[in-house]
Amino acid sequence: MSQKASRPDAPPPVPQGERPAVNTLRTPETGAVARLLRSLRGLPEAERWSDPGSTGLAGWFRAETAPPTEVTNRFREVHQRVREGEPVLPDEAKRHLYLLVKGMLGDELPGYLEDNQRRLERRGLETRELAVDTEGRLTQNVEVVRDALLDAAHFGRTVVLVGHSKGGVEALSTLARYPELRRHVRAVVALQAPFGGSVIANDLVTTPSLRRLLDVAFPSLFQGDAASVEDLSYARRMEFVRSNPYPTDVPTVALATSRLSRRSLMRPLCAYVQERYGWACDGLVNAVDAEVPGSRVVRLDDMDHAEGALTGLPGFSNYYPSDITETMVALALEGR
Repeated sequence: MSQKASRPDAPPPVPQGERPAVNTLRTPETGAVARLLRSLRGLPEAERWSDPGSTGLAGWFRAETAPPTEVTNRFREVHQRVREGEPVLPDEAKRHLYLLVKGMLGDELPGYLEDNQRRLERRGLETRELAVDTEGRLTQNVEVVRDALLDAAHFGRTVVLVGHSKGGVEALSTLARYPELRRHVRAVVALQAPFGGSVIANDLVTTPSLRRLLDVAFPSLFQGDAASVEDLSYARRMEFVRSNPYPTDVPTVALATSRLSRRSLMRPLCAYVQERYGWACDGLVNAVDAEVPGSRVVRLDDMDHAEGALTGLPGFSNYYPSDITETMVALALEGR
């Protein structure tokens, strides 16, 4: 390994033929990413807050649900093999259908989950991107996932659900609301999914001035429903999870991440959460809130929220989405 590749903030090497063709974070100033970052910069400095905000809410579900099992060391072993181009997927992998569920603003962000999906297809796996409304309500998207599972079951297919961020919540929520469908699901891969809620979403919807900004900006900038952000607030997630517990007999791996680095594009939001609450955050989700109950959890402290679904700029990203996804699918298929 070269000296450059061994630096903590350098991108990992990619096997020959797997290097992404484009840097999808390099978008125009008028692009969705630029607009999103400009709107989120409206969060005031931490010391200006007088209300409690999200204080005390991170990881609220830990006392009420089954604890996860940490498999970070196993992840690092498999991830290293993936980076070196070694096969890691079991023979059974090709028997399943892989349904990918995009997260918030996934339809607005160029290249979102493309690297992830392309890698799975290069490994000979059949994939399908679900037509969820990435700026829509959770309950509506749960029905889209449910219909896809029923369709797969009709044709005798077993499914691996792969969801990033809000998409991961929608995948998990489908099995929580319709537990009878779990017999058709081989495994679930939840990448940085705010199972317990998103601290940024919660602060946006519970602070009057920011809620007014959200109600105006979200529909005008992204043609989205501001209530879809509220679906990720702590109050809404508490209500849903307590009414619809996640079935812990579904093999599930969860990726919980954080990163506070000047090389991270999510640094302003990570710094806001760190300064105000002292929580480890990936920019949108606290690491603890991404730990799905009863799952096998991977905890990384050098990865921001964008790195799970978007190919980053060299020198700024530590991971490739494709490497992460292949590794997590391999881990998911280890468990039964």
